[in-house]
Amino acid sequence: MRIAAVLLAALVGAVPAWAENRAVIIGNADYRSAPDLAGSDTMALAKALREAGFTTQQGVDLEARPLRRLLEALARADADPGARIVALNGRFLHDADETWFMGTDADAPGPAVAGAQGVPLSLVMRLMAGGEPGSVLILGTDAQQMPHRPGLENGIGALRPPAGVSVVTGPPEAGARALAGLLGGATLAQATAGRALALLPEDAGNLRPMPSRNTADALADDRDAWAEAAVADGAPAYRDYLARYPQGIYAADARERLAQIGRAPGVRYADRAAWSQAVAADTAAAYATYLKEFPVGRHAGAARKRLAELRPAPPARPASQPSPAVAAEQALSLGPAGRAAIQRQLSRLGRQPGPADGVFGPRTRLAIAAWQRANGLTATGHLTGPQVRMLAAQAEGSATDTAAQDRAFWQQSGAAGEAEGLRAYLDRYPQGIHAEAARRQLAKAGAGRDTPQGDEATWRWARRQGSAAAYETYLERFPAGTHAPAARDRLATLRAGIEAARREEAGLGLAPSTRRLIEERLRIAGMQPGPADGEFTEETRAALRRYQAARNLRVTGYVTRQTVSGLLADVLR
Repeated sequence: MRIAAVLLAALVGAVPAWAENRAVIIGNADYRSAPDLAGSDTMALAKALREAGFTTQQGVDLEARPLRRLLEALARADADPGARIVALNGRFLHDADETWFMGTDADAPGPAVAGAQGVPLSLVMRLMAGGEPGSVLILGTDAQQMPHRPGLENGIGALRPPAGVSVVTGPPEAGARALAGLLGGATLAQATAGRALALLPEDAGNLRPMPSRNTADALADDRDAWAEAAVADGAPAYRDYLARYPQGIYAADARERLAQIGRAPGVRYADRAAWSQAVAADTAAAYATYLKEFPVGRHAGAARKRLAELRPAPPARPASQPSPAVAAEQALSLGPAGRAAIQRQLSRLGRQPGPADGVFGPRTRLAIAAWQRANGLTATGHLTGPQVRMLAAQAEGSATDTAAQDRAFWQQSGAAGEAEGLRAYLDRYPQGIHAEAARRQLAKAGAGRDTPQGDEATWRWARRQGSAAAYETYLERFPAGTHAPAARDRLATLRAGIEAARREEAGLGLAPSTRRLIEERLRIAGMQPGPADGEFTEETRAALRRYQAARNLRVTGYVTRQTVSGLLADVLR
């Protein structure tokens, strides 16, 4: 995948031979002595800049010292400087001559110490000067007040950007959408139009910091941007997509989804206004009022946290004596990994305990009780030490039996390499041990397209397969078929889920040693991932899909938190 290649190049520090585009993205939201700032997703912005070819540094909630260190990336020598983009979201203070971007440790500074608790924007702009085709400084903040001493004022003061540096100021969300537009190839004027943003100097609107892309790259970027918007499924994400691709492949879909989301106009602004009032009052009643109006609002978590701090703690209740069954399980000291392993074992035995999240909720308790009844034990819903060992042994035997049945059926059906037998194997084991080999052989023999005849037969086949490729095959053959709308919906869901899993794996930052451990565990489980070399090849991805299918996990071929928790827990078991 093109994005994966770009990210891999960024991770290993590959430097292009042409001019180096540099970016710095900082989001300061959690200030020690000032109201929190709601704003754009710093990590998502940094990712988008990396994918656009920028050497990017990013930071979140930085104090003054690490803030200065991060901005030093702009000062590195560069014989042929490319474009420069810096986005700073947070609190600003200014006097008549200077504006400072403040670190999160700022504590009511005066003019004499503002430079020690923040970074002067005049310095930032000097470091950005000289970029080609230009440099853009995006400053995001809101109207809430930061404590300071006489001689300073809140907000961004008068700025005098040097030649070649343009400055965009406004709300963080609007700045993020403008940045998305710039990365999509828009000019500054196009990216900032209608977004409550100010632009300095006023004649900078023709600047286009991104070079033109060829058609293939542009289409790939369009699809990648839509995948990210669909996964986020929020109004800002769809607006970002439309800012970058107003005539894009999925522009009509984005506008339709925005219309659905936006049927309650003004909610976001009402949320922000109510939150500002609550912060200004800073009383338990004010935060309770905010939560009553916006129980799932953007600031609901912060409101509950502050409400808990302001309200007196309830008197402690006398501890009740646990039942013998509960006490026996508590004595086992099962950690989250151990509980998740038990949930996966119950799933293998068909007991449906819910997701393997390490939390024994009602579904897990019912599954434990059902397993206990099936084995002639008292159905308490709580496990003893011997029962934990019995459950593990049964689950391991079940996994071994499933693998043996898979291999035996392969010998009966697909091992001979005939198309009919290969299809029979895939119908029964779409994620089986030999599924990838079967698909390769079918494709090589030209039989991969030989799916069942007729709309209904092909639809039943696609549902049994349950893969994106199967639904794509159905839609290729029957684009206006009876089940075409359902196939498109299922295909979109699968693609969005796989994209979300890919991003989740990237966010885990798996070290090579962890990757090798995962591959080794897949090998022990009989999933045939190839060599344990820390490289996740297509062979490894296929093994991951088989493992996820066998363990009742979401089948994506990527290492989600659930998957890595299960694999590592199995290793330690």
